[in-house]
Amino acid sequence: MERLISIEVFGQVYTFRARGQVSQSEEVVNYVAGQVEKARAAAEAPGKLDTVILAALNIANDYFEMRGSLQDLVRDVDQRCKLLIEHIDANG
Repeated sequence: MERLISIEVFGQVYTFRARGQVSQSEEVVNYVAGQVEKARAAAEAPGKLDTVILAALNIANDYFEMRGSLQDLVRDVDQRCKLLIEHIDANG
């Protein structure tokens, strides 16, 4: 089910279509708004464009860190599964 979700950034309201649970969409909105606020607070001379670009870079960095962590986890689980299969085959 698609829902319309709105976020306000610098007094401008943006609306997007969200699939899935409303709570997840609200988490996305809160996360983006928090990142924009964090970037605004950290900027020496916070222009709107600079702030939004910095927030986007922070979000992209978080994404790539999480993606790397997920890939590491998948490799670890895969390796453990292989070891378990080898153990079962050897002792089964």
